[in-house]
Amino acid sequence: MKSRSRNVIILIISLFCLGILIINFMPTLWFQRHLSKNWNIPDTGLNLEEFTRRPNRLCLIFAVDGVPFDIMKELYDEGYFKGFYKPGRLVSTFPSLTRPAFSKMLIGGKPFGYERLYFDRAANQINGFNLVKKLFSTEKEHQDYHPQLHFLGFPGYIAYVFPDKFTSAAIDGFKNKILNFKGNEFIAYMGLSDAIAHIRGRQAQKEFMKQISTLMDITRNELGILLDVIMFSDHANNYADNRRVNLVAALENGGFRDASQLNKPTDFVLPRNGFVSVAALYTHENNAGNIATILSPVEGVDFCAFIENQSVIVQGSAGYARISRRDNHYRYKAIWGDPLLLAKIVGRLQIEKSANDGDYFHADDWWHATKDHMYPAPLHRIWEGLHDLVQHPATLLISLKDGYAFGPAIFNQAIVGQRAGTHGALLDSHSNGFLMSDFMPVMAYNRPQTVANLLAGAAEAKLKGRKLWPFN
Repeated sequence: MKSRSRNVIILIISLFCLGILIINFMPTLWFQRHLSKNWNIPDTGLNLEEFTRRPNRLCLIFAVDGVPFDIMKELYDEGYFKGFYKPGRLVSTFPSLTRPAFSKMLIGGKPFGYERLYFDRAANQINGFNLVKKLFSTEKEHQDYHPQLHFLGFPGYIAYVFPDKFTSAAIDGFKNKILNFKGNEFIAYMGLSDAIAHIRGRQAQKEFMKQISTLMDITRNELGILLDVIMFSDHANNYADNRRVNLVAALENGGFRDASQLNKPTDFVLPRNGFVSVAALYTHENNAGNIATILSPVEGVDFCAFIENQSVIVQGSAGYARISRRDNHYRYKAIWGDPLLLAKIVGRLQIEKSANDGDYFHADDWWHATKDHMYPAPLHRIWEGLHDLVQHPATLLISLKDGYAFGPAIFNQAIVGQRAGTHGALLDSHSNGFLMSDFMPVMAYNRPQTVANLLAGAAEAKLKGRKLWPFN
């Protein structure tokens, strides 16, 4: 009996030690295994002579994940990122998520879904994620951002468990890659900044960006050639103590069925991705209005948006409105209440623009009137999110309030559910990333297309000595 107890104790201690070993060493080993791979650079089709010739100047296009404008403004005011012009706000897509935002900014292909998991109506199934392949495969994984993106060996979801384990390896790996690069335009993505925001919070992310500032200084000094940098993020993070919204329970109580396929009239599919402040729901189109009515009063839900006939309906506890579009003109018509808080802006546009076509105003007029709004540029972003932002758009997009998020049920557990930040909603605190450069000033407010325009001509313009300006 004593021998058996002793063996059990030894087994428990051994498992405990193994767990410590895995937590402390395996993530770093896994990261190093993947660090040397350029996940998007094709193995063939390169002009090797051109690729190995060192130019006399290099343009760095640096995409960092999930860093808000406010943090970059603070760092700039504190003396970090020396040599840069002051940052401007960069309003994300809606949903304010990495996949669609960076795909638009970096001139990539249209992503399949808003996040990794999405519903394919033609196949009638959820697609987009293979855990075993994600964790252990060394095969190159296509990203929808840019065909020549240096993905910096970012270890994906495992970084959202152990973000501290990858910081030095990611920064050192980035430095080595850019110092050894031989072309004239280096397009890089740093995803660890978002993992730190989700797990460690605002201050930890700010400290990480201080390291990026130092990295910029060291790289510029060691490179030996002129370095021009365009730096930007895809969205912000709200850094709230987020509670999980149980959308499924509300819908099941309302007579709908949570499913993985759309077989019955009351079925809905709700992919559970990360812990984010937006949900993409797929169902039969004639269910959209009823589902929005059920979800609108749920605590934490800001509004639901869905297509009805040729318009988009925005419905929440604060009201019900219709968004219509003609060519590149939008109209916002509040039926009751004012869910997007645009009544005063509509009144101002009516006076300033003398609308005589049913209050349709050009997208640029809406942009200038709402770029600093609580919901930045809401009409175009909502319309795009439901129509052509991704290949498989949702039936409803559900935007949540600050302090609330949606994700798998495991986030209800205290040890897992503690998250220091999230994003995805239409709100400015989730949407306002940043844009900055060390060779040109940027505007105070910018759109994803601004970055796409810069990327299209940055290297060529710099090589020819022309000035580049971000047009809106």
